[in-house]
Parts: sequence; C-alpha cells; structure tokens
Amino acid sequence: MLFLLFVRLRRLSTHIPLLSYAVEESPDELFVELVPKKDQLCVRCCGGLVFHSFQFEARKYKWQHLCVSLDLEAGVLRVLLDGVEHTGSLEEAKRRATDEGRQLEVQGGGRLVVGQKLYSLTGDFMFLETLDGEVGDWRIYKEALPRDAMLILSTCKSATSLPTPLYDLQNGGLEVIGETSTYNTSLEELCDEEPKDFFLFFPFWMTYKEAKLWCGKLKGSVILPKDSETNALLVDRFIAYRDTCAQIWTHLFWVEAEGDAEEDTWRNAEGELLSFAPFLQEYEAGQEEVLCAAAVSHNRYKWAASPCQMETCVLCTFNTHPEIRLYGLCDHSSLDRLFSFREHPNFELVFEGASHVVLAAQNGSWMMRSRLYPSLKAVMVAQYEGTGSCWRAHVQLLLTSCGHEEYTCDDGSCVARTDRCDQRVQCPDQSDEKGCSVVLLPPGYSPSLPPPPVSASALPIALSLAVTSVREFDLSSFTISMDASLKLLWRDQRLRYSNLVGDYRINKLKGSTQVWLPSLELTDGTRSTVAAEEHSTATYVIRRSGSLPDDDATLRRDVMYSGKHNPLYLCQDLTLTFKCHFHLQMYPFDLQECHIVLSLHDVTDHVGVLVQQTISPRQQDQGVVFEGARHLLEYTLLHEELEVYSEANLSHARFSYYIANTFLPTFIQVLIGLATLKFDVADFQDRIMVSLTSLLVLATFFTQTSQSIPKTSYLKLIDVWFVTVIFLDFAMIISIVYVEILRLRIKHPIGGFFAKVAPVSEPQSGCFASCKKAGGSQAVLPSTSARPQSTNMAGGWEVPCDLRGARDDQKSPLRNPWGSE
Repeated sequence: MLFLLFVRLRRLSTHIPLLSYAVEESPDELFVELVPKKDQLCVRCCGGLVFHSFQFEARKYKWQHLCVSLDLEAGVLRVLLDGVEHTGSLEEAKRRATDEGRQLEVQGGGRLVVGQKLYSLTGDFMFLETLDGEVGDWRIYKEALPRDAMLILSTCKSATSLPTPLYDLQNGGLEVIGETSTYNTSLEELCDEEPKDFFLFFPFWMTYKEAKLWCGKLKGSVILPKDSETNALLVDRFIAYRDTCAQIWTHLFWVEAEGDAEEDTWRNAEGELLSFAPFLQEYEAGQEEVLCAAAVSHNRYKWAASPCQMETCVLCTFNTHPEIRLYGLCDHSSLDRLFSFREHPNFELVFEGASHVVLAAQNGSWMMRSRLYPSLKAVMVAQYEGTGSCWRAHVQLLLTSCGHEEYTCDDGSCVARTDRCDQRVQCPDQSDEKGCSVVLLPPGYSPSLPPPPVSASALPIALSLAVTSVREFDLSSFTISMDASLKLLWRDQRLRYSNLVGDYRINKLKGSTQVWLPSLELTDGTRSTVAAEEHSTATYVIRRSGSLPDDDATLRRDVMYSGKHNPLYLCQDLTLTFKCHFHLQMYPFDLQECHIVLSLHDVTDHVGVLVQQTISPRQQDQGVVFEGARHLLEYTLLHEELEVYSEANLSHARFSYYIANTFLPTFIQVLIGLATLKFDVADFQDRIMVSLTSLLVLATFFTQTSQSIPKTSYLKLIDVWFVTVIFLDFAMIISIVYVEILRLRIKHPIGGFFAKVAPVSEPQSGCFASCKKAGGSQAVLPSTSARPQSTNMAGGWEVPCDLRGARDDQKSPLRNPWGSE
C-alpha cells in the first residue's frame, strides 16, 4: 500500500488525521496522523500490529509532501517527508501476527475518511482532531511502489507507467462533506518552495506614518509594487474603494516610497533607489512639500507625490504568516490564545485561532466566535455573551503580533523585552517605562515575617563589609569613627520580580518597606551599642536565573522572575562610631585589636544565619575589605577579618582589625642632639643652643603626648621612651659643658713660667732678657694681666714668657695642669 499527500495546514491542532480507515473490529486498521506538539508523524496498521512514529515538523501555510509506503510482504515501512527518507522494520509485527495466529494484512469492508479520525464505523468524530487546511494530490495505491517512484511522486516530477491509484481527488471515489470547498491549482504551485506574498487592504484613512506603524504592528509593510503587473493587479483589485479612500485628491492607497528633495530622487524604506516608479510626470522627482507617494485612481496605474500628513487607505504586504497572541484570558478559558491570519478572498483581516476560534471585524466592531461551541462568542463592547469555564462580564484582552522575546507597547508596536524598564524610552508612546514595579507581592505577604528557608537548613544571609575610611581615632576617649558600606544578600521565595536587567542598579525597589529586610544589631568590643549614622540605603534585585514561563493570563507583557533563584541585595552606607579597649603598655609601638559584632535582630539561627559574602575575587571569601588609606596620622591599619559564629541561638558576625602606631619625631630629636657632637669644639654657643632646643622640644612632645593619651595605672612604653630620650639629651648637654671647661683650661692654663719685667734703664736685665735666657720670648698679655704678680722682686714685675720657640735644652721644666711633667 502507498499513500501520497500534499498538505498545507491552516491550524495546528493536537492531532491532525491525514488518513483514517476503520473496520468493525479495529478503528485504527489504517491510520496516518500528525502530532504537532511532538513533531511526529504516526502510522498504525493491521489491527494494532504495526505502530511507528517518525520525526516531522508540521508547518502552517506551507505545502508539505508526504509519501508512506507499507510493504507487508517485504516487512518494510518507508516514509518520505519533504524529501527526507525514514524506514522502519515490520519483522516484529510479523512475529506477533504469527504468535497470535493472525495475518499481517489490512482488512477490507471498512470506512475511509480524510481529515477526520474514525473512532468507529459510524464516525464518532472529535472536532479538535480535524485537518484544517488544504489537501492537494491525495492518492492511495493498493500496492507498495519502489523507492525511485516514491521520490518522483514526492518531488513533483512527472512519472510514467505508474499504476492507477485506488483513490484520489479526481476519480470520484471520495465524497465532500461539511465546510469543505474544492479548487484547481497547478503542480508548480504545490511544489513552489519560495514564500508567496499576500496582501491585506484596510479601507480607512491613515497618514503615511500611521500606515507604516499599522502594517508594522502586523509584521508587514506598506505595499511597494516591484513591477507593472503587480501594480496593475493591485490597482484593479481595489479601484472599487476609490470613493472610500479619496478625499480632495484621488488617492487610492499609500506606496512605500519616500522622496529625497536634495537629490531629487525616490527611495524605498531602506534608502535604496526605486527600480520601478510610475509617477505622474509632474511628480517624477521629490519635492519639499510632497515627499510621500500614493497610487491614484484618476490615472490608473500611476503614482502621485503627496503630503505625508494627507490621509488615505492602507494596503499592507506580508511574506510570512505572523502569529498573533491573545493575553488576558483566565487559565481555564476555552478560547484560543494563539491566532494567525492569511490572505483573505476579500483582502480583509481575519484572525484564525489555533483550535476553533475566529476573530473578525463585524458591523464596525470585532467579534470572536467559536466553530466548536456555537453559543460561545464575544463582541468588543461593554458586555460579553456566552458561557465558559471562566466567564467574566468585563475583561481586558491584548491581541498582539509581538513574539515571545518582544514587549507590546500600548500603541501595539513591538520592542525587545529587554528594553522594558531599562530607563531608556523605546516605545513611541513611552509605555515601556511605565508601571515599572520590580517586586510583586503575593496575597497575604507580611514584611514582618522572615522568608521561609529554601531548604531544610536555615536561610543564609550573606554579609560583607567594606570600610572606606577612618574618620576619627581618639585615643584618649577610646573611640573610633569610620565610614563603611554594609551589604546583605538573601532570597525570598515568596516574591516574584518583573523585568529584571543585568545591571542590578536598575532593579531598585522603590518601596523597600514592602518586603522583609534583615535587621542587624551592632555592638563593639566593650559590649556597647555601636552608633550607626545612616547616609543612604537601597534594596536591589540581582538577576541570576532565567525568566519564568510566559503567562497568557497576564495582560501586560512583563518578564517574570522567581524569588527563589534571584536574591535581594541591601546596600547601606554608614558611619560607625564605637569604643575599643586599647592596651597601651607598648605605646607607641603597640598593636591594637578592635571588634564590631553584627547580629540578626529577632531572628534565631534556626531561621536565618549570617554567612560571609565574597566581595571580589581578590578578597576570596574574606567577607570584609578596607578600601581607605591604611596609613593614618599616627597609626597604620594592618589587617581585617570577619568571623561568623552563633551564640544564644543568634547568628553573629565579628569584624576585627589591627592598628599599629608609628612614632619617629622623638628619635629624630635625639639624633639632632647627637649631631652637635660633630660641631667645632670651640663652637660652644651653637652646640649648647641646639642641644637645649632639642631638649625643649622633647619636653613639649612629652607634655602633649601625656595629655592626648589616656592615663593608666601602669607604665607605658611611651613614658619609658620619653624619659630615656630626655635623659640622653640631658647627658649630651652635660658632656658639652664639660668639654668646654676642659678646652678653656687648655687655652688658659693656671700654672706656667713668668719673666721679671725690668725697668727700661736696664735693658739687659729686663723681662726680654729673662725670657730670652729661658729660651723663649716675652708673652703678650692683655692689659688686665699686667698686674703685680709678686712683691719679693723689688722694683719690677713678673712677666710670663712664651716658650714655644725654645729648644728642648733651653726649656725649663713646666708643671702640666693635669699634674704630669
């Protein structure tokens, strides 16, 4: 047996029967159907002995070719689907038939139906299991044909010496019943792979801009004939609407041609020069006042330039069959949610539902009716008639051609769904930035109750702390003040979010008090409350997962996200002022450790726990980072860390950091004092002044430091240090004074040689002679030194002699001031 079929589907129902043959014992004696939801072609035969399914994608509004060969003798099932070959073995079916004592055959005397599924010989049809489309070249042969013949038939090639089909659409063996019509078409049309354009005419006035927007909403474009044949066909078809479309001009419909006044040319919407432009002679070039084009009725097949604000009818062209979706229906509604439209005999817009609903204009309004339930209908007025599983007197619906990845603006135009609520206007009516509420609260939500844990364990609340600067470090009052940025991260699976973007800063909650936020208590190392001055706080949602499935019941085309996988992110900028126990024994060469304890308020560790949050890859899992200058005025911050622990059934996090003092000025003063030892030994005045100044500075430092640091009962290292350096400076001053005394003794000795000063009348026996006799010369003394030294020399003075020029044998023994000869 061989079955050949060319089919062009208009609707994709759950099951599409192509051939159904039933006998008394078996309603599926021979059955071929399409299952669009599974993309399968199913073949059943021989009372259930044969069942095979093949992968096949059913498409709407496109001719598809099927050829099924069932060779029961050879035990082979061969299927050609759009030129793709599939085979299946019937050996298992033959074995089963032998075991059951049956023949692998198709029984005669039954009933054959095309386009419906037989559940019995009498019919028992189901409306939803119907072939809704066009069937061409439908044939059944009683014998299986070879593979080459199948290829010829399924590829639209002419074949010779083929047997006469048992049934086809021309031999009168099939009876047409119900809403079915027949027409003749060519084999070339059945095998044409190129998509064929179709047109829809809208006999109401629009400007050129409105016409482009209207056609774009339907995923089409304003008509632009490419040749004279198409242009003549369209004008002849719609010339009957000339009185409806014309105003003061005789325009018929818009043409997608735009004039360029600077270059005197006409171009299409993509900016390309027109290859076909049958303008009236006076409108062959673009003019400033008339830059749009329209077909006219007073001079057939010609175009005229016209003002773009003029209004006339619209003719849209389509090269695809867009899918139109209906949003706003309740979950259990019997109406279709997916529609499409195609070329209509009257070029009208008729939406055909995927199952049974037809939506068409009627009496100036839109009517929705069901082919399955005659009593079910809806009219676009204030009241709705009909019954259904979800009936409401008033309901708002959205019919849009926008796809799953697009957002429908209020005016019907489409933008990318990622453009929704991204703080940039994309819709012409700016509706993409309206109603941008990030969080959706479920009924009964309480912001005072913490979120339920995602798993059996407690809810983790990730914490991180970034210290930006140290404002104040008061050692005398044991107080520290610092600026910090506190961040908390947690999940609330009760919530849903809408239109999240990759940059979390755009996903800011406008009303943070509407959701539950963690409350922290801050204490310091002295168990005192930390004074936290809040500068700014904001709550965001971080997108970390994909969106939820599209919900047809929602009217607005928002992208929804689950709170289970997308966390909330709380950021607070604070100034923290707290106490710290300082241990100053080693001050100023000390190392101090301070603590801040953060604990969850009114949340036990069975409900929520604090965990460390990674701030950056560089910090790994540290959870805390210092971002300010580590070298402070007197101290240097060395290290910070975060420790998480539980105490009294409460989760805590302790932030610790270490600070070290650097103190060099006093050491510099000591060096300055030591430097005076290198001064000239005779420069006593500068040496003593510098040393005294250094001592004064050290004393001032000591006084100031004693006042700026707390007084303690124990001796601090700073006290030992200042006493030591002051004593060193004092010792240097004493050494300088002592050295100066010794220098003066050397320069002005206490003992020495003196010569007798004789009168001038005795030159040979005077002081010069005496000094010469001693091997030297008379010493020059200040006038104050010329005083009587002794009274045992009558009539003269004792004068000291300078012996530096005397020879050793001429020198008289002198007594050294230090007591040596």
